[in-house]
Amino acid sequence: MKARYILLMGLAGLTAACGSAPTGATNSAPATPGTTAPTATPAPVSTAAAASQYVAAATAVDAAYATWGGAILGVTQVSALLAPAAAYVTALTTFDTAIQGIGIGGVAATDIAALVTDDRAIIADLQALSTASSITQWRTQISADGAKAITAGDTARAALGLPPS
Repeated sequence: MKARYILLMGLAGLTAACGSAPTGATNSAPATPGTTAPTATPAPVSTAAAASQYVAAATAVDAAYATWGGAILGVTQVSALLAPAAAYVTALTTFDTAIQGIGIGGVAATDIAALVTDDRAIIADLQALSTASSITQWRTQISADGAKAITAGDTARAALGLPPS
């Protein structure tokens, strides 16, 4: 996603300076008392449909990412970043939930899972901001994690027949 690349570049410069089932999912029968309810299983979709769902989810997170990227420019106080970081965590979590609900298998499913894992590192970095002892060290960590997420995102996009971000 292009916005992730922009944020990574911005962070590098700064270092130097839903509760319902996903669309298309089917819910299993309710659990009997004393058992765990089965999880929703995404309905299988074509690669084109999966790509469309991915792009729809990415559009919202890209907008949040752009807002986050603008918020971090020139900021040296952690307190000024807490609200924008929280908003981006929410958007990224929503994105990850949406793409996990895409009913595709094979390499694309594996690549989406890898992206979600890398996004979780970004989420953890954003949540750790409030206790960061050094904003410079924090920026270094989120830049490294961001680079991994960009690569994972481009890999997932390629598996869905989409161009890189």
